[in-house]
Amino acid sequence: MASDASFANLLECPICYEQFKTAPKQLPCKHTLCEACLHGLVQYNSIICPECREESPVPPGGVAAFPNDLTMQRFLEHHRTKALQTHTGQSHPLRSPIKKPVDHSPVDLQRSLQGTLLLMERDKDVFTKANQSLQEERQRYQQWRAAAQKRIIDVLDHVEGIVRQRKGQLLKDIETIYQRALLSVETEDVKVEVKKQGMDKLCVALREKLSQSATVGTRNDHDQVVTMVSQAQAVDASLRGGIELQLTQLNLLETGMDDLLSGIRGWGQVTATPQIHKIHPPALPTSPSIPPPPVLLGHSKMMTGPAMTSHQGMVKPSGQLSKTQTTTAASQHQQQQLKQVPVLQQQLKQVPVSQQQQQQTGGGSGQSTPQVHQEQVHVPPQVQQQSNESQSLKKSQVTPVKAPHSSHIEQHQEPSSRYASMGQMSIQFGYDGGPGLLSSPLAVAELPNGTMAVTNGMTYEIKLFNNQGNHLKSMSLPSRGSFKHGLTGIAVHPAGHMCVSNPDRKEIQLVSVEGQVKGQLRVKVSIGEEKFCPWGIACSSQGVMYVCDRANHRIRVLNATGAHVSSFGGRGKDFGKLDCPTGVALTPNGQVAVADSNNNRVQIFTPEGGFVRSFGMEGSGLGELKGPSAISIDQNGYMAVSEMTNNRVQIFTPAGQPLVVFGKAGAEGGQFASPRGITVSRDGKVIVCDTKNDRVQVFQ
Repeated sequence: MASDASFANLLECPICYEQFKTAPKQLPCKHTLCEACLHGLVQYNSIICPECREESPVPPGGVAAFPNDLTMQRFLEHHRTKALQTHTGQSHPLRSPIKKPVDHSPVDLQRSLQGTLLLMERDKDVFTKANQSLQEERQRYQQWRAAAQKRIIDVLDHVEGIVRQRKGQLLKDIETIYQRALLSVETEDVKVEVKKQGMDKLCVALREKLSQSATVGTRNDHDQVVTMVSQAQAVDASLRGGIELQLTQLNLLETGMDDLLSGIRGWGQVTATPQIHKIHPPALPTSPSIPPPPVLLGHSKMMTGPAMTSHQGMVKPSGQLSKTQTTTAASQHQQQQLKQVPVLQQQLKQVPVSQQQQQQTGGGSGQSTPQVHQEQVHVPPQVQQQSNESQSLKKSQVTPVKAPHSSHIEQHQEPSSRYASMGQMSIQFGYDGGPGLLSSPLAVAELPNGTMAVTNGMTYEIKLFNNQGNHLKSMSLPSRGSFKHGLTGIAVHPAGHMCVSNPDRKEIQLVSVEGQVKGQLRVKVSIGEEKFCPWGIACSSQGVMYVCDRANHRIRVLNATGAHVSSFGGRGKDFGKLDCPTGVALTPNGQVAVADSNNNRVQIFTPEGGFVRSFGMEGSGLGELKGPSAISIDQNGYMAVSEMTNNRVQIFTPAGQPLVVFGKAGAEGGQFASPRGITVSRDGKVIVCDTKNDRVQVFQ
């Protein structure tokens, strides 16, 4: 059996661990994968083999144009035929055993009647349990309604309060600007009146001299008239050029109105997800006087062998996995009781229902999924013994089936569905010693080849890991002065090198993937500002860098040549102001998203630094933030935010609506201790620097 199991493992795709269902595809390096996984490996019209890392171009016809592995196909056909023949005991895979009629004794009939009556009396209790469950469900609905109503009222009241506050501030600003403009008009009016009075006096004097012109005889009188006429002509000439009035243009700019209204209209979604609540009757008690009813259908020998199931004309062993099975074995009642045995075993282990649900749904999520609730049952000793025999028989006949790798399936899901079911950690690395040991990792980025680059907070090192968490390389960067922060940010430049924030050196270091420092970028701050303290960093496709200057509470903008061209922000709590920003990312349309850490919010800016919108407020509920330390945005605009104080990760929609939150304080898998750096990989994984646990966790 061991050799059969090993042979079956060779017939599985090395990526998803599922047996090849369609024709297996062979890469030029001679490694074989399934077509679905090959689609997930395509990057820049090429595929890197996960077995040997050899890069192969995708044929013009796409992944389907790769040649089929004919040898693997023949092995698959042989394996399936042999499996069917082994389980049926026949050479013809479609021929099922012939059932022979059996004559039953009066004692068997009497026992069957007694057992059937007992089952009927027992099964009637299921209606009482169903009524109780429905009543409990009504109470849960009422509690949900009250909680949802309170949440809506609280949020919208808060929004209404902000609107009232903004309304009062705008009206106050209007009144202030109006009074200033009015005062400037009054000042200009006084200036005009003074000029007018001077003009009137000059005209009166000219009239007097004109009336006395006939008596002008002396030289002195003549000179006075000439002087007065010259002054009058000069004043008149100045009037022809017009009078300048110092006035003020008043404007009301309604920027952000569309985003504001869109955000309010799109906030909140009330959904109802169907659930399956299965209620089982109590198990049949064993009693010497009333034994369980014997099976009166089919041949008695059919109970000793493995039950056979029919699906689409093919005969399969019941131990194989199948979604639709029609039982052709004799004892349906005993099979139903056998299915209850794993439930009883879980109850004996005292596993909480919440943990079972998390295992079924892949961890905590903000979206409910259909669940099956089972009541506690008592399993008779006879059934328990039959279950053990059946389980041992299945283990000896059925090759274990490995769980498929979910990342290649999730790539084809809608982003909201994929993130809503996220929360299960797939791998963790960096904590188990060796050259890949991490020490307070602060930032992470995905390189173009899929490698993960992680910066340390306690050393000046960058460590590279593959997508399985295996350490590839460590790179040490030059240090200077006293150690304080380490390497706090990392981003990939379109030219291929890494941009690394080093606040201890007050610079951004440009590092090649081989570990060579190609240059340093520094920012000359204004008089009165603190020294440049780079933290989170993001690069656009044109090479423009946006850097969090944590000490000066600003975002610095560096052009493609590395020159500092502008900045925006400044310390404060108003919209557009920042307080210790530590994370920055770019949306698909080029806007700048900033993790405004001490203000417990995320702000969105235009590429030029104009305020667009803000979301989040201090708290630990859904949509609330406490200490957002880093942010990453996927190609669809969904935002992943790590919360240092709440010890969790929260996913937001492109509009800033909360979608799901996962994680809590702790050191177990899926738990965090002051998470900092975060990035969303190209295949939708969320990679988090679990800083104080000295590790990186990957979620999908």
